[in-house]
Amino acid sequence: MNYRFTALGSIQAKLLSNSVGRGVAWAIAQAGRSLSLAALLLLLLPLPSFAHHLTGGKLPTTSAEGFMSGLGHPIIGLDHLAFVVAMGLLAAISTWGIAIPIAFVLATMAGAGLHLASITLPAAELVIAGSVLGAGVLLTLSQRPQSWVMAGLAALAGLFHGFAYGESIFGAQPMPLVAYLVGFTTVQMAIALAAFLVGRQITQRSPARFGQRAGLVICGIGAAFLATTLLNTLLPV
Repeated sequence: MNYRFTALGSIQAKLLSNSVGRGVAWAIAQAGRSLSLAALLLLLLPLPSFAHHLTGGKLPTTSAEGFMSGLGHPIIGLDHLAFVVAMGLLAAISTWGIAIPIAFVLATMAGAGLHLASITLPAAELVIAGSVLGAGVLLTLSQRPQSWVMAGLAALAGLFHGFAYGESIFGAQPMPLVAYLVGFTTVQMAIALAAFLVGRQITQRSPARFGQRAGLVICGIGAAFLATTLLNTLLPV
């Protein structure tokens, strides 16, 4: 048995003696920390649901209520918030810049419109959770797709995120509805712009490491939400 531990120790020493081995070890450690952080965050929050209601499920009846509900929806839903932040960070390391989150935000408006028009998008919860994981993966890559591809993927994901947003306002009167759309559009652009500006400042000093670390955290959040959503789908309560 002792010779096995000796062999394992030798392998570990050889791995850590070269840059590739150290990189693999660092990635594994960072992934573990990210998943632990995501699990901790999810323990502090309710399980993901199709719609995050700021008003406890009550439809907004005034423009002020609609606007406040719109402002809160992308923030109280950790899956939506993580994706919006990821869009800003991807913009910071992309040649298209802020055009990527703009494509996403415009698509969320279209997605909300689909829901209000009673047009159903299939497997919306799974796609939303998967999009968070996918955005994290894109951040970790050293060779990313071209900017127009990422903008297209952001717009596609935006349709599903916006479709989920539409659940909170479905059936409301026109004025609260419009105010809600303005609210969630405003807060998403503000969050994405803040992430973009912070990301630009940090990537000027350490672009590769920042993208990897941020991506691993978002991957952890996305993986946790995807696993939970799959369990809820396969084993409904």
